Amino acid sequence: MKAFFKATLFVFLVGGLGLFLLMYRSAAPDKFILIGGTILTMDPDNPVASAVLVEDGRIRAVGTQRGIEARAGFVETVDLDGAIVLPGLIEPHTHPVASALLGTAVDISGFRYNSRAAIMEVLEDASSGFTLTPWIVAYGWDPLLVADLEPPTLAELDALSPKKPLVILTQMLHEAYVNSAALKAAGINVKSPGDIVEGFIRDDAGNLTGTVREVEAIDRLISRIPLAPDQATELLLRFQYIRYSKAGYTTIGVAGAVGRHKDPVELIRKVADDPESPLRTYLYLLPHQDKNLPLAGSADFRIKGIKFWMDGSPFTGGAALEGSYENSDVVIERLGLAHNHSGSLNYTRAEFERQILAYHNKGYQIAIHVQGERAIDAALDAIEMAQTAKPAPALRHRLEHNALITVSQMARAAKLGVTTGFFVDHLYYYGDVLPSLMGEKRMKRYMPLQSALEAGLEITVHGDHPATSIDPFRTLKTAIERTSFTGKTVSAPNEKISRQNALRAMTLNAAIQLGEGDELGSIEEGKRADFTVLSDNPLEVPVGSLQNIRILDVWKEGRRVDNRYFSGTHLSLAWDLIKAKLSGR
Repeated sequence: MKAFFKATLFVFLVGGLGLFLLMYRSAAPDKFILIGGTILTMDPDNPVASAVLVEDGRIRAVGTQRGIEARAGFVETVDLDGAIVLPGLIEPHTHPVASALLGTAVDISGFRYNSRAAIMEVLEDASSGFTLTPWIVAYGWDPLLVADLEPPTLAELDALSPKKPLVILTQMLHEAYVNSAALKAAGINVKSPGDIVEGFIRDDAGNLTGTVREVEAIDRLISRIPLAPDQATELLLRFQYIRYSKAGYTTIGVAGAVGRHKDPVELIRKVADDPESPLRTYLYLLPHQDKNLPLAGSADFRIKGIKFWMDGSPFTGGAALEGSYENSDVVIERLGLAHNHSGSLNYTRAEFERQILAYHNKGYQIAIHVQGERAIDAALDAIEMAQTAKPAPALRHRLEHNALITVSQMARAAKLGVTTGFFVDHLYYYGDVLPSLMGEKRMKRYMPLQSALEAGLEITVHGDHPATSIDPFRTLKTAIERTSFTGKTVSAPNEKISRQNALRAMTLNAAIQLGEGDELGSIEEGKRADFTVLSDNPLEVPVGSLQNIRILDVWKEGRRVDNRYFSGTHLSLAWDLIKAKLSGR
């Protein structure tokens, strides 16, 4: 946060010069043939090609240059100079507004710090520094990666920031720690043991501990943070879209418009529908955002349905397991969970089935966060009930994350036409410690990608940003080899999937999951000409080198994407923000 206004001023001062010094990439003609590279189509009937005919933003032919010219006559060419072309990469489950805003928070992640003392020192420095809002927000508290990171006490947090509200968010965003000023701002009575509010944790004596758990309680807390200036939030979101594009994505699925803004749905629509936008965006509303908005939109932005959380994060004790967490030191001491803790459902079965049926009847595609077996059962029960009451086989609902989905549940999901998305970064970041949470027996089937394929499911993989950083090739590599970042642990090696299936999960399957399989996800005649151009072939380089692949270019609708940070829109927003800041507004 401290650097944001300085960065904005820098953007304004040098941006105008940058616009003159940086040359725009040459525009492609309306009709051309891509040649001179290897084209991985993701079309099982024609998996590799050497040329693609594009006209008016659509793919008109796929094959060889000679074969295409025999059909179309002489056409201007664009030479790939030996590069590799994929269908535009698709991230089916992400949170762009939250990612944009948390990028300005105080970074205390276990990826950066390895001791509690170092993190507390950072928080102490932040308490007297500049912030984007009157609150101090820190992000990345992670006791699973930082071994001595015991939860902060309310007294500790009050000492760090006696007057200014302080919020510390955990890496997976399903738990937070707050001081008394933040509790008071959230309307929680600090002095009254009888004021029981779900998610705001009290000790055995009825005293608040400063710990806040799971989405609903954290949303109540975050909703009290004063809004950042509109221009700042919009500029941050536009920069976030550029980060996705630079990583090779051409499409994102927003699985819940979370993020502190007066109208995050409208903000996402505004940015996505801008002609300068580098991404297509498909959005799932949260229940409180359902204001009879139409399930419609443009080629660049469309509302698809609704998002629910049926349980929470495995890393805070929120996953609704069949059985209990391990009674290990990690669970009892580091996470502070009770003996034989098993997690809970966020809805009663009756209430959840009522809501799922209502949205199913309205034609909404429903995306449901599920981690533990009991949550997955409850979600499948509700979907089956809705599909029985009003059969709609084309309406394919989604199960998100699926850490512990069982073989029988996968077979049931396939029968119901449900698609499954897997948050495989669990294995990369937490593979070393997951056995201490789940036990060795469960770990043999944790994130069961290969079993899901064998059950006939169309699987996808995702990064769930901001929970992890944007890196599609880390996600791809993890799906293929399932190795932790330390290299010490390979989780459930029998659940590894092939490179081809991993790439399909991030292209065609992701398009199918978003209901856009006829338009996106493969390089086939009639589809939109969205491409990701790579330096190396992900089907051929050593697995260990996958994260070294460079993004050379991104194409959307037959045009190279201009994903530089300097643009007229960005400069205008920066200037408006500076004027507002200087005038004291």
